[in-house]
Amino acid sequence: MIPVRATFEKRRRAKYISHLDLMRCMQRAFKRAGVPIWYTEGFNPHAYLMFPLALSLGCESGCECMDFRIDGEMSMQEAMERLNRVLPPDLQILSVADPVHKHTDITAADYAVTIDCAEDTAAEALRQSWDTFFAQPEILVEKKTKRGTAQVDLKSQAQLLGADTLENAVRLHLRMPAGTSVNVNPSLLTDAFLAWLPENAADVHTGMIHAERLAILCADGSDFV
Repeated sequence: MIPVRATFEKRRRAKYISHLDLMRCMQRAFKRAGVPIWYTEGFNPHAYLMFPLALSLGCESGCECMDFRIDGEMSMQEAMERLNRVLPPDLQILSVADPVHKHTDITAADYAVTIDCAEDTAAEALRQSWDTFFAQPEILVEKKTKRGTAQVDLKSQAQLLGADTLENAVRLHLRMPAGTSVNVNPSLLTDAFLAWLPENAADVHTGMIHAERLAILCADGSDFV
């Protein structure tokens, strides 16, 4: 039995596939590809597929992970090639390797979030508004939890690694808590910014928001993958 950690991309149309549908898609892909994977034991055996960190709906990524075990005579490379032949083009496996870290080692994730401007000349004004918003001592929002809702301070949790003013957009580089203990979606921060804008910068209007996960990180700063 060979343990495998596959790194895959989830882009373009695939970013609208929910995590539950992603799991179903992968299960069907293994069957269609004829890759012999290990099934759990017990009254309801099912294919062992583990995704260490679910990706939010609408977010793209090139660093998603899926763990499985080959239960037969097949190499990791052949398994990847077979799977890619049956997976959609927006959902492709990029590499396969032995798992090094445990999923409990995950503590953070890096994102690039691009906020488009509704007007062609508004990028600088949007950047200034963002700087004012993020300079607040607290950014309090309501976050859904398993026990209901809780108020969290995003300023103490989100790290701004950089902000770039583009021709018609502002791109933010964020590091957010992630993993089994704390997991914060970057959309919480951007939603709070959009809610703050009308009262504090009424003349700045935004357009589409594009988010991409760039890396999944362990406590020592190393890549999980």
